Amino acid sequence: MSLEKFVGFAVVILTGLIIFIFVLSPQPKYQDSISYQLAPNARGLSKDDFQMYVVRVNVFENEENANALKKNINNYFPAYTESLPNNNALIAVYVGPFRTKGDIDKNIDLIYEISETNSGEVILWKP
Repeated sequence: MSLEKFVGFAVVILTGLIIFIFVLSPQPKYQDSISYQLAPNARGLSKDDFQMYVVRVNVFENEENANALKKNINNYFPAYTESLPNNNALIAVYVGPFRTKGDIDKNIDLIYEISETNSGEVILWKP
């Protein structure tokens, strides 16, 4: 009787392993076609399809002042500093990135208040 139980148990285990290995495991040859079916336009996307915007709120000659403003802005919005491309001696403070210009328009008053300025330049973010 115990031999019959052992053989039956072994058959059940082997059947389970076969089902697990061949039926439930992902098939690599189908992976590419499945992902393409889920996002057919994904292959045509480029970096330019994800344009985001920042606001340049101030420009400083002193890096400490730029970092102090950035730290203050970071309490509310993401911010970063960067040297100006045409003058490495000047450090600009940027707020963002924002997904759309509309997002900037919704928050522009708060951005100006936090950055202690009354104007800024909206530019395309270049990561």
